[in-house]
Amino acid sequence: MPAHSTVDIALRHLRGVDPSALQHARNRLAETGIARLGFLLPHRVKRVLAAEALTLLDHHKQWGDLLPEGEGLARQQVDLTEQEVAAHASCIPQLYDCEPLRHSLSVVAAEPVLACPEAERYRVSRLHHDDSVDQWHWDDYAFALVLVVECPPLADGGFVQTVAHTRRDWDHADIYRTLTRNPIHSWEIQPGDLYLMRADTTLHRVHPFAHGRRTIVAMTFASRTDTEREVPWRAAELAPR
Repeated sequence: MPAHSTVDIALRHLRGVDPSALQHARNRLAETGIARLGFLLPHRVKRVLAAEALTLLDHHKQWGDLLPEGEGLARQQVDLTEQEVAAHASCIPQLYDCEPLRHSLSVVAAEPVLACPEAERYRVSRLHHDDSVDQWHWDDYAFALVLVVECPPLADGGFVQTVAHTRRDWDHADIYRTLTRNPIHSWEIQPGDLYLMRADTTLHRVHPFAHGRRTIVAMTFASRTDTEREVPWRAAELAPR
């Protein structure tokens, strides 16, 4: 399906989204730091985005780094940067720039959801079961919109865990204190799920999983506060969500 057709379908769907669904998601985000937004995009659009992500990963070995193959080999997390995605995909970049989508996200967030600086806006990421995926972290920017393309079954792990309403600690020195003083919530996810996270004040991680892989399309958005400060550069950028 051509990219413009996919975005047109998304636009028509967004115009018909039930305001009460947005309000419910707004309450959930305020309460828990995460809101399921599967209703925000139709299945066919999510399928196109997922197919685009999988195609990018399948062709990644042609651009340099070989993708891990075979169960016995050491694996590495694969992160395709915005530059790589923009050079070889069309739907993901166009949807990121979709103003009606950003408007709906702003309703859920109860504040303007803004585009991030270039090179920070979107990525395609894949984790394998033997990657190190238990890193609790906060993100540099306020909002993360995540489409789950692939994930292991719940029995194998790979679900999302969050601690809402926490203070972002740039050097991560106080994470264990945060974990012991606040409730940890766990969220089952499935392929096709779409969720928005308040990622700068919600400590989060992907629970380690025993088998399989987890592939996502992640779009990062900024708050007004983000645009007024300089984000510290971190070597651990692109930690798994």
